[in-house]
Amino acid sequence: MDRVKNYISELGYQIVNLGIVSQNDNIRQRQRFTNMALFVTALNAIHHMIMNAFYDFWALLPVNVYNLVMVVCSLSLLIAHRYGENLAAILLAILIFFGNSFVVLAFGLNSDLQIYFTLAGAFIFMVGVQNYKVHVPLMLLGLTGLLGVTFFATQEGFLMVNDQEFRKDLALQAYVNAIIINAILIYYALSSLYRTEQALEREYQRSEKLLTTILPVPIANRLKAAPGQRIADRVDDASILFADLVGFTRASNNVPPEDVVAYLDELFTTFDGLCENYSVDKIKTIGDGYLAVGGLHDAGGARAIGFLALDMIEQMNHRSFLGLESLSLRIGIHRGPVTAGVIGDQRMTYDVWGSTVNCAARLEAQSLPSRIHCSENYLIAVQDTFHFTDLTVTELRGVGVINAGYLLRQI
Repeated sequence: MDRVKNYISELGYQIVNLGIVSQNDNIRQRQRFTNMALFVTALNAIHHMIMNAFYDFWALLPVNVYNLVMVVCSLSLLIAHRYGENLAAILLAILIFFGNSFVVLAFGLNSDLQIYFTLAGAFIFMVGVQNYKVHVPLMLLGLTGLLGVTFFATQEGFLMVNDQEFRKDLALQAYVNAIIINAILIYYALSSLYRTEQALEREYQRSEKLLTTILPVPIANRLKAAPGQRIADRVDDASILFADLVGFTRASNNVPPEDVVAYLDELFTTFDGLCENYSVDKIKTIGDGYLAVGGLHDAGGARAIGFLALDMIEQMNHRSFLGLESLSLRIGIHRGPVTAGVIGDQRMTYDVWGSTVNCAARLEAQSLPSRIHCSENYLIAVQDTFHFTDLTVTELRGVGVINAGYLLRQI
């Protein structure tokens, strides 16, 4: 059943796109509506031709020929799309103007066939509201046709003048067909609008997901609320975590590139999930390094960074090998003031700067494999939550002498 539905859906899509060559989505949408109008015009002519043939084919031969011409001409206009974005719609309006004028003159005002002129308003969907210089004249052409036959056509016309019963049948057909045509065109217009809105919603959700992937949610919300405002914050108590893979460079030289990327993708995706669990902001990856910050947007960031670091070491123990090489994770943590903000326009990034960041990077560089090297500033903040080694005097390049120790486990 699903295969049949998919086949019918694909067939319908191909039919409604017949003759359309433009790559512009807006033009294609309007031309698809024009195609629908061409199809219903042809079907309406076929319906009248069949009804006339059953009633009195030979007496109505001129009108049957007219209906056949309407079918051929309306379907032939499908090729007009390649010569102009609105050409098919314009030619359809002219075709209806002369064709419907002819049948109203033939059967008279009593046939009520002039109701088809009222469908001229649908041309706004075919050429678009932005092309008012085109759709206004087309609607005026329909109004001119309606007024013209009203003033110049007789009540009975010139064909089968004395057959009032036939004119009642024509009037009924005209009213029913006009309602059906209106319903089809409105349904198609609303369906196209609905599909467009759904596509826009999907694009919006995709862009929202991308924005909150690139930026922390609070920063993304601020950026959306004030797009032109520069985001730069001073955070006095942030906890910075630097992590780096020990032995990665040597191991990556001995395995295919796709294996290296797959390994980092799996590992860092796991770290991203841990950051989300602990409400820690992942800032960026730098090669095989990972930078995260706690406390940028709420309190409790120091403890969260500690739990994150312990879980990162634990996760690393489950995937230590890249090829034949055993890897380990080295982590450094420092606590202090930082500057945080968004830089760039085309490829914006959220980053942190300051001596606190540099100190954490140096602590990581001097850390031991599978250990979490922390400054005294950080360990004092979490001393009631974690066990750690005794502090030792450590000299960090570019930073100076500080007291540091290793975070061991939760109390």
